[in-house]
Amino acid sequence: MKNLEANYEKNIGATSKTAATAALMLLVSVTIVLLLSLSNIIIPDTAHQLVVAEDAQLGVNSVEEINFRSPFSNSFSLGTPFLVEYDNTTSLKAIKNADPKSFDLTFEGYGTVNGLTYKDNGTGIYLTNPVDGSVYQKGVIELITDSDAIETTYESISRTSDNGIVLDNGIMIFNASSSNGGDLSFLNNTVAAYKDIIDLRRGNLTTIAWEWK
Repeated sequence: MKNLEANYEKNIGATSKTAATAALMLLVSVTIVLLLSLSNIIIPDTAHQLVVAEDAQLGVNSVEEINFRSPFSNSFSLGTPFLVEYDNTTSLKAIKNADPKSFDLTFEGYGTVNGLTYKDNGTGIYLTNPVDGSVYQKGVIELITDSDAIETTYESISRTSDNGIVLDNGIMIFNASSSNGGDLSFLNNTVAAYKDIIDLRRGNLTTIAWEWK
């Protein structure tokens, strides 16, 4: 009799374990199916979307037709200039094997950035294209206040000069050389778009720049 009871309890225990295992496996299976279904809803077929978007862009014939909400196109509003700078050329040195109107140059001046006054000095190259008279420039400017300093590299291309006046469009990339918490630390690792007007007859230039956020 005791043997029969023991066998009965053993069989019941085994059956319970088997049922629990089966239930767990079923739960796992249902969870996997649900996750796959959700992934198809939340993460659709992006490859197909890219193809459709690319095909749509190929059909664009004017600015008015561009969907600026598309990730492939963006527009920017730069707002009010945050930097104004006035400089005078301090030296010019002709570049060998280049157009006669191409130079290594230095300059210095002063300006304001976000209402903060600074002095500046810079070095760069001024390369004239003999074919159309356009100018390419690249160099480094150091901005200096009473207690801080920072460097920015600049690069620009001009429209065709007219009557000794050159109009540039370019970018400034500020490095992280300002001291921590310094007057100019807000410029660390920032980018600005700028325009300047250069008077070649007088050797001076005026620059205005917008922070590119």
